[in-house]
Amino acid sequence: MPDYRDFDRLNILARIEGILINETPLRVGVGREPPLGSPIDLAIYKVNDEPCIPGSSLKGLFRSYLESILASEGYKVHPPYDDESVEAEAKNGDFCVICGIFGNNELASHVRLYDSRAKSRRTFQKTGISIDRDFGSVRAGALFTEELVPPNVEWSFRMDIINIKIYPELDPEDERAKRLRSLIETLSTIGLNVGSRKSVGYGLIKLKKAKWTAYKVENGLLKKVGEGDVL
Repeated sequence: MPDYRDFDRLNILARIEGILINETPLRVGVGREPPLGSPIDLAIYKVNDEPCIPGSSLKGLFRSYLESILASEGYKVHPPYDDESVEAEAKNGDFCVICGIFGNNELASHVRLYDSRAKSRRTFQKTGISIDRDFGSVRAGALFTEELVPPNVEWSFRMDIINIKIYPELDPEDERAKRLRSLIETLSTIGLNVGSRKSVGYGLIKLKKAKWTAYKVENGLLKKVGEGDVL
């Protein structure tokens, strides 16, 4: 029975760094309230005037994707806010694979996702409409303007994986390692959709030019023990 409460020591740290690219328009929004004085109804999230995908959005995306994969294989999957399941796992020390990766209210996350910053400040505006479901026509007075990042913009990407060995080689006895390697391969090949309007194809991102670096503790210091391309 694996117990993932191993944060009292650092066995291995893997860092993945690279470039994300959005193949379709992308908007990670700031909510329905536009910035003061903005002519845009639905603005994108920015940091220092640079479009940004928060690390929390990427973490939620990755968790949701792996939850769907495990559910399709017959695993019992629970949300991180299911207090009853979380407390039972903590009591028995038998955390599910998803919580063993991304954490819950009783267990810290074994991955860190950093904010992804766009390498271009280019955006564009698009006018949208709302459809009246009863009449099948445009709803009167329901026009809105949304801000989007155009396709083919590059974004920074950085992910730390703590005490899960997927590099230099995969730990065959750790189910989490297998799932994380599958996640990275999917992000690099098929891609995943993040942000708003995913049902119409917005927010498709892929990982490219990514490298991994693995570290272990030796003589009280983190020492690099390997590096290479992700794929």
